Amino acid sequence: MRRWVWGLALAMVLSVNGALHTPVYADEKTALNGTLTTTIEFEKGSVDQAKHWIDSTVELAKEDMENAMKDASKEEKKQLKKALKELKKTNSNTLLTKRPDGSAEMKNILPGVEIRVGGKKATTRHNGKFTIPQVPLGKHVMRITTEGKLIRELDVVVKRGQPRMDIDLQIYEKQFQENVNRMHQAMGHHHPDSATVQGTATYPELKEGQLVGKGEGRMGIISDPTKGEPKNIVSCNKADGYESPVGKRPFDPAGTEEWKSDTWRFPANLSDCSRSIMLGFLYNQSSLIFGRYHMSEYCVIESINAVMGEEPKDKDQYAAYCNWKQKGDGHWNCSWFNGIKHTEELHTH
Repeated sequence: MRRWVWGLALAMVLSVNGALHTPVYADEKTALNGTLTTTIEFEKGSVDQAKHWIDSTVELAKEDMENAMKDASKEEKKQLKKALKELKKTNSNTLLTKRPDGSAEMKNILPGVEIRVGGKKATTRHNGKFTIPQVPLGKHVMRITTEGKLIRELDVVVKRGQPRMDIDLQIYEKQFQENVNRMHQAMGHHHPDSATVQGTATYPELKEGQLVGKGEGRMGIISDPTKGEPKNIVSCNKADGYESPVGKRPFDPAGTEEWKSDTWRFPANLSDCSRSIMLGFLYNQSSLIFGRYHMSEYCVIESINAVMGEEPKDKDQYAAYCNWKQKGDGHWNCSWFNGIKHTEELHTH
């Protein structure tokens, strides 16, 4: 009995002594639970434009789903009817939260995004929630990515007793505009050699890398027909915001007068990309209901990416989909996704 007692006492001493020489918290870990969201802030003077962007895209989605229902299977029709029912309750008033000063914000969850911290990682679920197990306590750099593309890096401190860490990637309207501008590079004026077909201005074959337009609206051609690629593919295209001289509507391709245009501004331009982004936000709000627009999640990710207005040396550093490269399915950018009826080829309306 005495030997057993002494052995226990010795073991306790060794345990205590070992603890004294071990760095504090070295082996202490905790699970992080939270929700990943992004909040877009709109200034007072832009709220009406944001409302128009949201409501017009919701109407576009309704039209898209009604058309899709014509050739849908019985099971697909069931899902589309459910989505249409939800859309009838969805508008700018339900998605935007107004503040007393007249500004507004739109909060959106981010599903399917990877969060890595302290050597551990997790992917957000359909509701944006995540659980990262066994994260070491202390200071870390949190990396938020999708398909290896960086969205944001954050400095975080993981403490005991604070296992919940909700993350909101807040972005202000001007930053949002800069990011979207890089995506679609909508035209600032019309190419003099365009020709109108069924109300849409199309263009002759242009060389890869050729810049069209000027100023804020300048954009480049990203396809090369000499390699068998389609002509005049641009990162994103089409915008509504043209203002012509009195008596010159619709656009006259033979005209020489300068047109004013706000096609570089988001979301007022209602470009293919801006609408794809909003369809992606609808998907994020309820991915199980609006699964038809899952590809537009790429557009959401690119519109809130980490570059924040800076032009990267390598476009692949941030681009999840619109990275100026043709995909295996033959497509290039956000302007072909479900809900968008336009070609990826350079065109104006």
